[in-house]
Amino acid sequence: MRIKKQYKYGLKFDSKLELYFYDLLKENKIKFDFQVPYELMPSFKYDGKIVRKCTLTIDFLIYKKNSEVAIVDTKGFQRPENALRFKMLKYLLFTTKKQLPVYLPKNQKECIGMIEILKKL
Repeated sequence: MRIKKQYKYGLKFDSKLELYFYDLLKENKIKFDFQVPYELMPSFKYDGKIVRKCTLTIDFLIYKKNSEVAIVDTKGFQRPENALRFKMLKYLLFTTKKQLPVYLPKNQKECIGMIEILKKL
């Protein structure tokens, strides 16, 4: 299943849902960073060969009073390898003592509900 990229505001969005949530955050004046990369595992050498690092780019890192308070990644459909990467992200957050909640809204209704949750953080 191939999802068509969306272009708006000079940015590239991975899906219509991601663009929809971006607009909701702007409308509700919620501070965020967009498409934030996390290194889940550094590159290393194994048996003389370089193994590439493992990364995950999250859609939105949410702030309240200049502090990170949540991670939101819009996922209409999640492939099995992404589920593993999110598990690795949660472990990274746990080990770095940055235990931010990770939210994965799957549709517009969940995105609207997510805005209400974020307003309360």
